[in-house]
Amino acid sequence: MLWTIVKRELVDHITSLRFSAIFALAVLLMIVSVLVFSVTYKTAVKEYPLRVEQLVNEDGTVNLGMVACTGGATVRRLPLPLAFCSETGESELPNQVVLAVHGLRSIQRTAEIGAIFSGSAHVDWAFVIAALLSFGAGLLTYKSISAELRDGTLTLLLSNPISRNAVLLGKYLAALIAVAAAFSVAILLSLIALQSLDVVQFTGDDWLKIGLFWILSIGYLSIFILIGLLCSVLTREPLLSAVAFLFVWTSLVFIIPNLGGILASQLCNAKTPLQMRETANAIPDQFTLTAAMRADEVASVKLQRELARERLLMEYLQSLIRQVHLGQDLTRISPASTFSYAAEELVGGGTFRLQNFVNNAVRFREGFFEAIREADRQDPDSQHRYVPWWCGSSAKHFSQRVVDLGPAKEFRDAPPSSSEGLAAAFWDIFLLVLYNVFAFAVAFWRFARQDVAPTPGVLRAQKKGAKEVLGLRLQAVGLG
Repeated sequence: MLWTIVKRELVDHITSLRFSAIFALAVLLMIVSVLVFSVTYKTAVKEYPLRVEQLVNEDGTVNLGMVACTGGATVRRLPLPLAFCSETGESELPNQVVLAVHGLRSIQRTAEIGAIFSGSAHVDWAFVIAALLSFGAGLLTYKSISAELRDGTLTLLLSNPISRNAVLLGKYLAALIAVAAAFSVAILLSLIALQSLDVVQFTGDDWLKIGLFWILSIGYLSIFILIGLLCSVLTREPLLSAVAFLFVWTSLVFIIPNLGGILASQLCNAKTPLQMRETANAIPDQFTLTAAMRADEVASVKLQRELARERLLMEYLQSLIRQVHLGQDLTRISPASTFSYAAEELVGGGTFRLQNFVNNAVRFREGFFEAIREADRQDPDSQHRYVPWWCGSSAKHFSQRVVDLGPAKEFRDAPPSSSEGLAAAFWDIFLLVLYNVFAFAVAFWRFARQDVAPTPGVLRAQKKGAKEVLGLRLQAVGLG
């Protein structure tokens, strides 16, 4: 009997106009998102620097005597091949680090010239799922129970040997299968369109991330299916169910997620850029120079100043990230927010990607610096004193050789792996599971105690219909 209900409900969903409209719009938006992504990604990959040009010559060598006065070297974030899934961070967060060999100078955002002139908002899969498909999921179930209560068919259905739990479970499974099928087809068509353009070649780890994203999305859409069922169970009129679901959906998808930044800015005491500059200007007072210092002591103090500026920059970045995380924590009461955070972590985006990129830049700088010092030790003519912002061909405090540092000169910015993304998204995924369990339990608990007797008006209409049917049958046998 359960699968009979599932089949009946599934046919009703698939043949409904609302399902067709939501499905067509989702396919259109998801395909457009990968087409827009293919253009921007192709340009970004083509312009991605293969080496740190300010530090490394065209032939791959490094001038040891010049590295101390080079302070504008930049390393850029590698374009994310799965940005079409969740683009958070790709168009808003910093994408390059400016550094010297002795310390990071700044973390910046460099906008693409095409993005400046286009001025268009990018729509990724996460947005389509969080807003459009979640609304469509609720549309399939918001009147599943209330409409049958209004029409009186629920009483007739429960007169059969079937439990209430089986009825509600059948309606839930039918809606979930319909939504999962529509979403899967939309993903398949979008990936076919993307692969036909031959812009990005997915690795096995990328396909695993897409699979995890699909599972995450189905779990998120399941929540709104259950919310629709809950609204339907709590009301006896489809119109009231629709109003209740629309209110809940708007609050969870739009209102609550947009409050996080406002609340976090009020609660988190992050320093302003002006305060950070004042703190940076005070660093020389912490590491002072005196006339009695030896040359090696002067070099050490100046290097300590640069490293202190790097630590200050990293602390400032961490304070901003903590502010972002505070805003995220405040909005995780919304499944839409939780889903968005989990999606960006699974595909390797957002602040998770930013931290990974900056850490890669720090490791590159440290490795490059150590390789420079090691190359200098091999020069017997050098005094082996690295002094920031002190360079020149006549100086003997550091080597003037031109050397090839090998792998140390290459900046590698590999995105986080699927296992790292899954670990970062673990608690968000756990929250989505809890939301499913809670909505499922409340809906079933409420339906188990619901009065399914038809309203008086519906009952009179049913009796009148039954009398008319009985009269027609009596006339057919000649007794009327």
